[in-house]
Amino acid sequence: MKRKLALGITISAYVGISWAPQANADVQLGCESIPWGFLGTQTRSICDGPIQPDGSWVRFRMVWIPAHQVPVSTSCGTYTCTTSGGYWQNEKVFEKVKYPVTPATVVPGEPGWLPPTYTDASGFTPINFN
Repeated sequence: MKRKLALGITISAYVGISWAPQANADVQLGCESIPWGFLGTQTRSICDGPIQPDGSWVRFRMVWIPAHQVPVSTSCGTYTCTTSGGYWQNEKVFEKVKYPVTPATVVPGEPGWLPPTYTDASGFTPINFN
């Protein structure tokens, strides 16, 4: 009887541990996205990896336009605007680069190191470099 009870407790503990929710404080790259290009019609996204022992880090940079609906015509009244027609524009990537950076080699106009953020496991990372 004691053996069956011990086995039951062991199985219950194993199942409980394996079904327990995972920690949701995953480290995501430190990122910045800003309007870019002519009249800010594009987006420049920069994401940095962790700082290495030598003080360098890996930077991911992408200049892109997110997927969006392109309107054909828009008419505005006193309080509202109406858009009709149009088409779907897929995401368009103009530049996608990955390169090492040190504090002395940060490209002019770009930020220094962007520290990582902590989000849940399903958090959004704007740049996919796979």
